[in-house]
Amino acid sequence: MLSTTSASPVRRLRVSLRGRGVAILLALAIELLIALLLLWMAPHVEPKQKPKTVVFGIEASEGDKAPAEKDAAKAPEKARKRAGEKAEAEQPTPPTAALPPPPVTPPVSSGPPSFIVMSRRDYAASDIAKAPASQSGDQGNTQTAEAGGGSGADDTPRAGTGPHGETLYAADWYRRPTNTQLQPYLPQRALGREGWGEVACRTIERYQVTDCQELGEFPRGSGYAGAVRQAAFQFRVKAPRVNSRLMIGSWVRIRITYSQRDGGGDGGDAD
Repeated sequence: MLSTTSASPVRRLRVSLRGRGVAILLALAIELLIALLLLWMAPHVEPKQKPKTVVFGIEASEGDKAPAEKDAAKAPEKARKRAGEKAEAEQPTPPTAALPPPPVTPPVSSGPPSFIVMSRRDYAASDIAKAPASQSGDQGNTQTAEAGGGSGADDTPRAGTGPHGETLYAADWYRRPTNTQLQPYLPQRALGREGWGEVACRTIERYQVTDCQELGEFPRGSGYAGAVRQAAFQFRVKAPRVNSRLMIGSWVRIRITYSQRDGGGDGGDAD
C-alpha cells in the first residue's frame, strides 16, 4: 500500500515533464519556421561599394615645359625687351627743320569793293527817314509820310512809365472809338456808373495797337480797365512823334471816359 501511493506523484511529474517538453519543442519549431519565412520574404539588399578615387597625372614632355618653368624662362627676355624700349624712349628726337612761311600774296579783286566811301554830306542826304514819301491811299504809307520835316516842336509829350519800365506817350487819336464799339465790352457791374479805364498799348503800323495792359480804373473794381483792354483792337491811334520822327513800336497811354448819360464811351484823352 505504501509503494503504490508513493509512486503516483513521480509518474505524474514525468508525464507533466514530457508534455511540457513536447510543447516547448513544438513552439521552438514554429518560431524557427516563422524566422525562416521572414528571411525568405525579405528583399535582398546589396551593400554599396565605396567610390574609388581616380587620380590623373600629367607628365611634361621634353618639348613642353611646365607653365612655371616657361614663365621663368621668359622673364629674362621680357626684362631685356623693356630695357630696350626704355632706352629708345629716352633717346632725344632730332629737331625738325622749321619750314619757311609761305609768301603772302595780295588778294586779287574780281569785282567792285564791298563798301562805298561816302562823305558826311552824302551820308546825311542818304537818310531815308527824311526823304519825302510818295502819295498813296494806304494808311501805313500816310502814317510814314507824316514823319517828314518838322523842327521837333510838335513832339508827343510823355505820359509816365509803363508796367515794365517803358516810356509812355500821350495817345493822339487817329479815329476815336464809337459807343457802338465800346458798349459790348462793358461789364454789368459798371452799367449806370460814371468812371474811366486806362491801359498802355504798343503802337504798330496802320494806326493799330497791340499788347495792351491795364493801368488803372475808376471807380476801383468797376471793370472799366478790362473793358478798354478788350476793345483796344478797334482803336486807331497815331504813333508818337519824337524829333519829327514817328516812333512806331513805342507805347502810349489810352484813357476812355464813360458817362452815365448814354452808358458808353465819349472818347479818349491823352493826358
